[in-house]
Amino acid sequence: MVGVVTAFCALAPLLACAAAPPPPDRIFVSQAGSGNVAVIDGASGAVQARIDVGMLPHQMVLSPDRRTLYVALVGSQAIAEIDVASAKLRRTMLTAPVPQRRPDGSVIRAHAAQNAFAHTTCYDCHRAGGAQPKYAGDRPFGLLLSRDGTRLLVSHVTTGNLSMLELASGRIERTVHLAPAGAAAEPVALARLGDEIWVALRSPQPSMKPGVLRRLAEATLLPLRDVPTGADPASLLPLPDRARVLVTNFETDSITEHGPDGAAVRHRVSPGPLGMTALPGGLVLALDYYSNAVSFLDPATGTSETVPLQRDGVRYANPTNAALSSDGRRAFIVTSGTDGHLLQMDLASRRVVADATIDGLSFGVALVPGTIR
Repeated sequence: MVGVVTAFCALAPLLACAAAPPPPDRIFVSQAGSGNVAVIDGASGAVQARIDVGMLPHQMVLSPDRRTLYVALVGSQAIAEIDVASAKLRRTMLTAPVPQRRPDGSVIRAHAAQNAFAHTTCYDCHRAGGAQPKYAGDRPFGLLLSRDGTRLLVSHVTTGNLSMLELASGRIERTVHLAPAGAAAEPVALARLGDEIWVALRSPQPSMKPGVLRRLAEATLLPLRDVPTGADPASLLPLPDRARVLVTNFETDSITEHGPDGAAVRHRVSPGPLGMTALPGGLVLALDYYSNAVSFLDPATGTSETVPLQRDGVRYANPTNAALSSDGRRAFIVTSGTDGHLLQMDLASRRVVADATIDGLSFGVALVPGTIR
């Protein structure tokens, strides 16, 4: 009997571990208004950390092993590299050289006097209460990691340039200029489909002039073809299983599906679609910014269902992006009105089931499973 009890006691910790729920997902949200990235407990909604990164943190992308988060600092001409385990800023990397001269040719004496060329972010000097203008640089915007995670491709709204960062050194490996297509000169989104890189180019906003999707050879970044699209192609989502790319038409109420053969199919959703997230079962969640809603799009059938963002009589404004929970059952949705919220939507019932308060003007979201530490 003693042996049985001893054996049970030895197994008890293992049984307790097996029965314990998995640790909660952690949600990283870029908060453009406050210049930080918030780290949020996916179960409780509690803010665990706020990481000061720089001006206008925007798009974010996780490394293949999900241990490093890269954040575009639109107002600081840099990328913030965050260590996921510690939720701390590891380093910053310039996405374009610090200029010696202004566009009119005059020398920027402060850059020389303060040795700005040795810095890795404009945020070191250009910040609230610091050097003016507060927002500086070429506006890095779209991000795309290489397949092996060793390089980061960055698009710049102001110059129309693509920069390739070599991540081991943090240096700019090469820069490629994208020639305008008519008025479309601002590269705002990047996606990979097969051996091609797709770039969404828009005209300076506000504008109703048409944009284009430029297809580049992945190996060389040389242009292959331009595909017409709407005036404000806000985001891209590749669908590898369908060999298609989706683009949100922010100025209209549609999402267009493009294929390598040049064929395009327009799907109707609610007005103002911005970000997109792939869901289980081949569905796509569109964040309808102008409609304060989300749309569940089935590209295979061309049907969609729009669901207002509300809970207990409270309506939530201006959704921007979403991330899928590690168990595939919920979507974490960022709403970016003056009062920001991180919503949890149960995908089976399509209802908002939880709400965490975040800063206003939040934009991007990335989810890290709790098992990754």
